[in-house]
Amino acid sequence: MNISIAGGGAFGTALANALIKENKITIHTRNKQVINEINTSRKNPLYFPNKILSKAIKATDDLQSVSNADYFFLCIPSPAIIDFIKQITLKPECVIINGAKGFGKYGKFIPEAVSEFLPNRIASLKGPSFANEFIFEIPTSFTIATREKTDFEKIKSLFRSNLAVFDYTDDIRGVELLSILKNIYAIIVGIVDAYYNSSNVRFLVFTKALNEIKKLLEIYSVHSNTIFRYAGIGDFGLTSLNDLSRNRTLGLLIGKGFFGQNPGNPIVLEGVNAIDHIFGLLDEQQLAELPYFSKLHHLFNNRINVKDFVNNVIYN
Repeated sequence: MNISIAGGGAFGTALANALIKENKITIHTRNKQVINEINTSRKNPLYFPNKILSKAIKATDDLQSVSNADYFFLCIPSPAIIDFIKQITLKPECVIINGAKGFGKYGKFIPEAVSEFLPNRIASLKGPSFANEFIFEIPTSFTIATREKTDFEKIKSLFRSNLAVFDYTDDIRGVELLSILKNIYAIIVGIVDAYYNSSNVRFLVFTKALNEIKKLLEIYSVHSNTIFRYAGIGDFGLTSLNDLSRNRTLGLLIGKGFFGQNPGNPIVLEGVNAIDHIFGLLDEQQLAELPYFSKLHHLFNNRINVKDFVNNVIYN
């Protein structure tokens, strides 16, 4: 199979290395250094300087080669995806797999935004996966969301069976929403952990947060049981409870008083944009049922201080 991966960052590289070597694997990136290193030394030193990559992986900045792909993975930042796909042409039978997390342009889920420009079938790939473990061949789980069960089986077969473990759902919108919500609620868990560093409090907050995530799935009219997939509880647990998580770390910084509104920070910016977008879609009754989400919105908009936020999260 010809497999193209948009993005030569940590996740795109780790994903490429997890594919079986019988595939022809091409990473597409604008970074000339990454292209040269992958093609000459089989390394991506910007992210994994000590890892030798699969012989099947090549890198290029030639977007024309995407037209030969049987499967096309999106592993670039979500705000850049639409501008990227406007530059490419895919054959009709090529399946697009979205590995990016977050909203696309204008607050649309990425598969829905992509489908306005490309007619291809689209799947979503999400799960509790730190790239720096996945690249060193630690078994890692993902949810594949696709309306075609046969596509699930085919995508699954692209990966080394001793490395990637999968579950299935047809709920693409639910999986995409979970990939956004887990980052938002990981910030909340991080803020409270910075204050208490207590297992008791941590799982008090984790449980309440999980219930709010379920409510938001219901508000968006997606399957609430999708929360039991790897892309649900698994990814939320990884993101909210592990210090390698950028969003948990952001929460810890906020809780310790080291946070400032820095518009140049892409993590802060993407998180604030997602919170503002979802907040604008909810009515007063819905917000009343989502006290964690509402208070985080107030915190990011300077309507509540961190101490009062923590007290509200624990006791209300």
